[in-house]
Amino acid sequence: MALLRQAEWELGGYGGSSPWSPAALAGFVGISGVYAPDDRRLVEHFDKKGLYRELFWSIMEAGFSGSRADEALHRASPVAILRECGAECGGGSGGGSEGLARTQPPVLLCHGSADTSAPPSQSADYAAALRGAGVHVTERYYSGKTHTDPFVTDPILGGHDALLEDIVAFVRGERGDRLPALPALLPRLLVDIARMMVPF
Repeated sequence: MALLRQAEWELGGYGGSSPWSPAALAGFVGISGVYAPDDRRLVEHFDKKGLYRELFWSIMEAGFSGSRADEALHRASPVAILRECGAECGGGSGGGSEGLARTQPPVLLCHGSADTSAPPSQSADYAAALRGAGVHVTERYYSGKTHTDPFVTDPILGGHDALLEDIVAFVRGERGDRLPALPALLPRLLVDIARMMVPF
């Protein structure tokens, strides 16, 4: 979201110069993210899982609650920012989505296909919105992986780490050889028991 807000600053003609540009970054990697917190289906999804509306709103919109949160939540939504971008991201400097694309680094979105915490549709929707704005996006979905499997469970179990390999390939700009297998940090039995207890 900071990248999009910075692009608004760059393209919006606010005066002065910005100390940095998102385009200077090699890339942005999003892992198991929530990119459309203003989606009512997502709010319902979290509410049913025990992350009640008031808490969700507090997390996503820095303490707003009730109707104020409902009104303000789109400001915390990268997807909503991109939806509005065509009209508002431009100013006079080659704006709209073309200007936004010029200010953004390439994006890699990674998500477990079995993620019940932040549904994989969040990454798919964000990728579609980014592409609609002309931003280069790569998506990776890990079959059968939950919310924390790609970045917690898999590294603990050792072996080939698909997420790490995808990030390294993204940073290097190429699909390379597989990385060496990593040693297991804990026995599988302990990890399987922990997975049953983790609410994500």
